[in-house]
Amino acid sequence: MKIAIQDFTYEELLQKVKEQELLIQELKEEKYSITNFEYFVNESPDLVCIADNNAYFKVVNDAFVNILGYSRNELLSRPFLEFIYPDDLEKTFKEIKLLSLKNPTIDFENRYIKKNGQLVFLEWRANLNISNNLIYAIARDVTDMRKTQEKLLSSEKSLNEAQKIAKIGSWDFNLTTQELNWSNELYKIFEIEKKDFEPNLYGKYLSRFLEDDIELLNKNIYNTITNKIPYEMEHRIVLDNNKKKWVFCTGIPILDNQNNVVALKGVVQNITQKKLIDDTIKAKEKAEAASIAKSEFLSNMSHEIRTPLNGIVGFTDLLLKTKLDKDQLQYLKTVNESANTLMDIINNILDFSKIEAGKMELNFEEIDIFELSSQVINLFKYEANHKKIDLILRIDTNVPQYILGDSFRLKQILVNLLSNAMKFTATGHIKLILSQEEEFDAISKIKFSVIDTGIGIKIQNQNKIFQSFVQADNTTTRRYGGTGLGLAISNQLLALKKSELKLISSYGVGSEFFFAILFKKINKKEGNMINEELKPITEKENIPFNSLSSYKILIAEDNKINMLLAKTLIKKMLGNCVLIEVTNGFDAVLKVKEEMPDLVLMDIQMPIQNGYDATSEIRKLSAFKYLPIIALTAGVLNGEKEKCMEYGMSDYLTKPIIFNELEKILMKWLKN
Repeated sequence: MKIAIQDFTYEELLQKVKEQELLIQELKEEKYSITNFEYFVNESPDLVCIADNNAYFKVVNDAFVNILGYSRNELLSRPFLEFIYPDDLEKTFKEIKLLSLKNPTIDFENRYIKKNGQLVFLEWRANLNISNNLIYAIARDVTDMRKTQEKLLSSEKSLNEAQKIAKIGSWDFNLTTQELNWSNELYKIFEIEKKDFEPNLYGKYLSRFLEDDIELLNKNIYNTITNKIPYEMEHRIVLDNNKKKWVFCTGIPILDNQNNVVALKGVVQNITQKKLIDDTIKAKEKAEAASIAKSEFLSNMSHEIRTPLNGIVGFTDLLLKTKLDKDQLQYLKTVNESANTLMDIINNILDFSKIEAGKMELNFEEIDIFELSSQVINLFKYEANHKKIDLILRIDTNVPQYILGDSFRLKQILVNLLSNAMKFTATGHIKLILSQEEEFDAISKIKFSVIDTGIGIKIQNQNKIFQSFVQADNTTTRRYGGTGLGLAISNQLLALKKSELKLISSYGVGSEFFFAILFKKINKKEGNMINEELKPITEKENIPFNSLSSYKILIAEDNKINMLLAKTLIKKMLGNCVLIEVTNGFDAVLKVKEEMPDLVLMDIQMPIQNGYDATSEIRKLSAFKYLPIIALTAGVLNGEKEKCMEYGMSDYLTKPIIFNELEKILMKWLKN
């Protein structure tokens, strides 16, 4: 069989050669393109793949293997859906369905599970080739970027929460673009609705300002931009409902590389609550300062008033012991009683002031309740006999004899109640009854009752008599006198022990005032509570000591009347004693060194050096460590006795100086 040979002309052959050369060139270019594509695919840091409509990868590049950790064979032999995180399968199906509708995938994100179990975030771009029904896709690993975004979101959330808690909003303003940005909390502080685009935000911000504050803000901003320094300001804002807030604002300049101010940043804090607290604190401090000033004034006035009264009481007491005719005795008794009444009124006002200022404290010590009750009753025996009233003390057998309490304040309450009973009872009897209401372990609840057959109290007046400066009615004040403080003070003192005064009264028949207090029981008397170092000294060698016929007593007192009274009283008791006079604490210390007295009567309030400091100086001298130093004071402040003891004084005597009291003190400390 012969093969037919086609004859070609030269021109035709030449054309054929050109066509073959073009075909070869195209093949070369195609091969070059394929080589370049393969290189791009294999060397790309992004994940490149081709997948079919059965969800299998046909081609994957090295990045797939490197990033996911699977071998190429594992990736090609299993449906790619197995590598997708289960929570992302549904949205991946939807995206593939969109591809089939000729919608390319752009920036679709899902998570793949790496071979080690970790998740990787992939951002996809993909297209469906209709001609071969294959998906061509490329993915970028955005895991680090997403983690960074999550951290930023978390930080932003924390910042917003912190701002919310601290009531602080932040802002920034770009001077070039005039763009103003606010944090969420700042919108809440100014109560402005947050919008995606608000060109008039700064105007709304300024609408909350008072005019003077706008002017100050403009000055601050200008100064910050011009001089590149921060600003601070505190001002009020007025909201839509006319509600006012206080805010504290700060702003700082942001500089570029050329040191030009390009932006401002700052914070605004809602300080309304702080302002209210500060105002409350200031008001409280002002009230406390006023209360302290009032207390100090009353204390000083008490001292100033009591000082001349001391002289009146002391000298009238001395005069009453001299020979007087009937009229003189009556007049002098009236003066003495009036002075003592005035002293009681001053003490009541001072007590009321201390209680009102919260300065009253109880001092606990061992009390013989039997002895204390007898002492209180004895104070009223003379008046009861004079008025022919039966004065009765009854103590139930189950009442413990020794308790722990404030004997001075307990006695004060009982004296107040008995004094009122005596004042308003003309005939019949007055009873002081002590009974034990409850007992458990070492605690005893003791009830104190004062019962009288006096005028009684009308029902409508029974509550108000416990109020300060109030009595049952005006006629009572005129007829019986008094300040109306006694019951109020007693009730307030009882409140310190979580107790209160109670009343049962029938008008025209009589009254019963009673209260109950919890006391700690003491089985037996435990001796003197005074510090051992301050007890009377029995060993003569410890202090300078003079013969009995020549006691040396130093009196430190700046008031001439009180000095004369003290000298007169002592001379009546110890006619042969030597008296040394000084008018201030500094001289008292010098005279103690020079004269070596047996006892010192030390006033508290003196010029140059007070009695406290003088006593401290004396106690530093070893030879006078145990020298009896007796405090003399016109004050009756709570804790003053304890303060005297703390400074080293041996005992305490309150003015006015009464003959019997001074005699007891002198005998107590000089008899050894």
